[in-house]
Amino acid sequence: MLRELQVRNLALIREARLEFGPGLNVLTGETGAGKTVLVEALGLLLGSRGDAGFLSPGSERMELEAAFEPPKGEKWREVLEAEGLEAEDEVILRRVINAEGRSRCYVNGRMCPVGTLSRLGEHLVDIHGQHEHQRLLRPSAHLEYLDGYGPPEHAGLLKEYRALYRRWKEARERYRAARLEEAERLREMDLLRYQVREIEAVNPQEGEMEELLRERRKMQNREELFLAAREAYGTVYGGEEGEGALDRLGEARRVLEKAAALDEDLRGWAARLEEAEEILSDLARELHAYLEGLDFQPGRLEEVEARLRDLGGLAKKYGSDTGDILSYLERAKRRLEELEALDEKREEYRAKAESLRGEVERAAQALRGSRAELAERLTREVNGELKELNMGGMRFRVRVEALEECGENGADRVEFEVSPGKGLPYRPLARIASGGELSRIALALKLALAKADAIPTLVFDEVDSGIGGTTADVLARKLFGISRFHQVFSITHLPQVAAASDVHLAVGKRETERGIITEVRRLEGPERVEELVRMLGGEERTAREHALAMLDGRASLAAGKAEG
Repeated sequence: MLRELQVRNLALIREARLEFGPGLNVLTGETGAGKTVLVEALGLLLGSRGDAGFLSPGSERMELEAAFEPPKGEKWREVLEAEGLEAEDEVILRRVINAEGRSRCYVNGRMCPVGTLSRLGEHLVDIHGQHEHQRLLRPSAHLEYLDGYGPPEHAGLLKEYRALYRRWKEARERYRAARLEEAERLREMDLLRYQVREIEAVNPQEGEMEELLRERRKMQNREELFLAAREAYGTVYGGEEGEGALDRLGEARRVLEKAAALDEDLRGWAARLEEAEEILSDLARELHAYLEGLDFQPGRLEEVEARLRDLGGLAKKYGSDTGDILSYLERAKRRLEELEALDEKREEYRAKAESLRGEVERAAQALRGSRAELAERLTREVNGELKELNMGGMRFRVRVEALEECGENGADRVEFEVSPGKGLPYRPLARIASGGELSRIALALKLALAKADAIPTLVFDEVDSGIGGTTADVLARKLFGISRFHQVFSITHLPQVAAASDVHLAVGKRETERGIITEVRRLEGPERVEELVRMLGGEERTAREHALAMLDGRASLAAGKAEG
């Protein structure tokens, strides 16, 4: 729902802040006062094309801002998420156009392209002006309208169809992937067989390359390693050059053990020296084993070099180490098995896709039958609304046409069509020439679709053009009725419509030092009566009595709707 609209420096409106409420909101005023400018402001906020020509004379920039309560459903959230914007408890649209014609757009304080406003606006407001490009004129929206008009049973058919269609689509993709060109498949199989043979001929082992590199480094640096280990061994164990650390530790332990007879405290130190002897003894044995291991067999270095060359050749093609090479080997074998079994799999995928296609076509037929029934019902309801709006000569119908191929939403094309009179051919709704007729047809459709339409705010720009007499009373009741399901904003010249409103705004011009400006104010109580008197015209006393009677009728109408 549109809660608030702020306008600054748009045409003759220097500054205006409008608050709207649920139900029927109307805007009235003298011809030329600037009522449609506010609809233009809303259109600009919803992504319509704007330039410097909209600015008030002498102003540097125009600023527009609107605050909305988020609608039900998730589509508006999807638009925001697709743009990287967060969905919050309210939606605030802002647009600034400067004197050079450059435009900046914002959603909840974050800058965005004007296209974002347009995509988001499709889920917030539906503007029905006499010459506006409207959502109802787009055949692509007619199928959505018809499906939304249906009961829960129809929604269940549509959900079932879409689930089957997704499964069929996945099965088709698997089948298409399996239908590789035979020559391409054979080439890939030959390459994979060669690669498997090449890797298996070398037969790399996990961690082998790393171990061989360590072994080669030891052989290449044998003398230096031998001297270091021998010196460390001699220092620990001793030898020709004298006693080692192990001998000295033994002497120290024995001395302390003798002295322990005089002082028991020394026995603990002697025990710790014994532990140190054991550690050093183990270290000496390990150093000795290491020294013996440095006596490599003749020709071992050449063997290691040759093995590393073989493994290195594989590493250039299949991975930097033996782990990567073995992983590639496993993947190549799996892929080769898939390709070798492709003929069998291809037939399996084809059969599955054909089976699902049959299920999808049957579901599409069931959906078409349901849509045909909905189309007949919607046709009757809209024609009934047109008759009450004094357009009984015009006929409306919903045409459901079968398509050759199934799509995401079935195998149907839906389009709204109208005939100007009995015996005259039906034409697409988009080809209606008269703006007034188009607005009233849109109103009739909205009345029939009111409960199903997810867009929360409907704007009717002078939908009452050319209407008078008893039709005006009918129109007022109709607008009031649709406002029980949606927030309705209507620019009107009819006092009947104004009297039926929940929120009444008046537009007027005033001369100031800066020139003529347009002002908008909300009417309550006596001011509202005075505006209705102006709209009724004629003798003032009679008009006032009529205005008060109309407001009393509005109260009765509201009470009746509340009870219903």
